[in-house]
Amino acid sequence: MDRIAFGSTFAESIKAKSMKTNLRIFTERPHLRNPSLMVLMKLSVDGHFDKSCFEKALQKLKDVHPLLYSSIFINDDGDAFYQENAVQQLELYCAKREYPNQWMEVAESENKKPFNCEKGSLIRFFVFYSDTDFDILAAVHHLLGDGDAIARLLWDVMCLYAGNNLPVQEQTLISNENDFPPKARLSFPAKMLIRSLNTTWNKGTQPRFGEKEFQEMFNQYHQLADIGLSYSTINKSEIDGLHNVCKAHGLTVNTALVTAFIGAMQEEYPDSSDKKLNVGIPINIRKQLSFSPNGCLGSFASAIKIAYKYDSKKDFWQNAVLVNKKIKAKMKSTQAQWLLLNIYARMNPLLIDAMYFAAYGGCNDKAAQKAASMLSIDNASDTAVSNLGRLNFNSQIGAYSIRDWVFFAPKAPGSYAVLGVATFNDTMQIGYSFDRKIISSAMLGNIQSKLLYLLKTSSCQLHE
Repeated sequence: MDRIAFGSTFAESIKAKSMKTNLRIFTERPHLRNPSLMVLMKLSVDGHFDKSCFEKALQKLKDVHPLLYSSIFINDDGDAFYQENAVQQLELYCAKREYPNQWMEVAESENKKPFNCEKGSLIRFFVFYSDTDFDILAAVHHLLGDGDAIARLLWDVMCLYAGNNLPVQEQTLISNENDFPPKARLSFPAKMLIRSLNTTWNKGTQPRFGEKEFQEMFNQYHQLADIGLSYSTINKSEIDGLHNVCKAHGLTVNTALVTAFIGAMQEEYPDSSDKKLNVGIPINIRKQLSFSPNGCLGSFASAIKIAYKYDSKKDFWQNAVLVNKKIKAKMKSTQAQWLLLNIYARMNPLLIDAMYFAAYGGCNDKAAQKAASMLSIDNASDTAVSNLGRLNFNSQIGAYSIRDWVFFAPKAPGSYAVLGVATFNDTMQIGYSFDRKIISSAMLGNIQSKLLYLLKTSSCQLHE
């Protein structure tokens, strides 16, 4: 869809502060040249939309979230930095809503449109409005934050739009390994592996890739992948039933979601029916840090991975208990939780960039090819369930009422189906990001139906 159709950007420019602040990009560094890391989030709001007021709310965000107005600077060593206040204005596109779920078409198209990180901005806002309500869609580069950070950002947008004031805050980020917990250090074998990769890289040609090369690689990746979106809804009564039966079994709702996803995938997706399904599970690490992020933008998440084959001879909850054991085993290990962040922290940043080009941009560097293979960058063989849990925000903000909240987690190059889950106002929305060249839309519909069936029928067992 032509972006001109959404109307012009801000009528008045946002004046930059006189001083630019550079903040080192550390845990976010692997996101910089990743061709498939768009975070998409949508709110539906009851109330009148006023474009001018919304523009003013975005202007005020500069003091609340200074990272929002950043571009990216990369030095000769490959170290990257957020340049705060380098962006003069954010992108905003507004249109009168012509049909329900109009935002979904734009969300899908946004996945295929790269950001220019060196110029900024790293976020695009879209508003589709009627006389009585409006949808806000945010398309966000993962460099700006994880799902929890983006959710907080949109809540702050609504608070400012409703006329509330928010405190000015200083941006804090994970800046080095000293911010990691003491028990989060890499094992000796992992250290040796990363050291070997870096040594091989240093002995090679060490190719560098700028914004022009990234745009080309991005387009090549999106010719190979066709990212589709869909979502399912679980209402309050169903959520309450699911919560109660999970509690009765001593399990979490997240474990039930992961189990249902594995069961649905293995029944409806033929390629996964006879083997274990790899499932990545992002985890919030804010409470493990040596400082408090205090609602800041940034990436404060890591991930664990489990592999499980759903046993059709066992009932759902028997499978869920086994899935839970695998999750708990990983979560008991601080080292396992921080493994991915530690790997990237020790890799040469230019090698991190190059591995994406080795997978999708024709780079022949041996270290980059090995890194891409080791981290499954070149092979969409995994899935993921990214659950934000209950978003503890009030649904009523002044004259406005947030009706629902939908989250699409990024479908990274190493995955072919990813769930983004958010529960708000007693309603759970399950967003699916999937590669249509691997899973057809019809097959995805069957997976959605089976997942809901497993959750709902299993919840009913408590009352039988």
